Amino acid sequence: MVILSGIDRYLGLIIIGGLLAFFGLIIIIVIQVKKHVNAFKIEKPEISEEQAAKEELDRVLVPIDDEEIVKQMDEASKEEIAKNEHKDE
Repeated sequence: MVILSGIDRYLGLIIIGGLLAFFGLIIIIVIQVKKHVNAFKIEKPEISEEQAAKEELDRVLVPIDDEEIVKQMDEASKEEIAKNEHKDE
């Protein structure tokens, strides 16, 4: 029976620990470089909440060009308002 010395017994753990430490060090270096080097900084333009909301609404909402659909929507909204007024009374 062969008796392993202390370093041989834990060689697998030493290799895994060394690899984890190596890649952890690389990650820390990358984070610090991105934090302090101007070439990697992303500058966001300053816009107000109102401007951002307007841009989002313009992106999502689609203007209606068909007059027939506009008339139908107006009639439907008037009917809905009338129904709500009757419920309140």
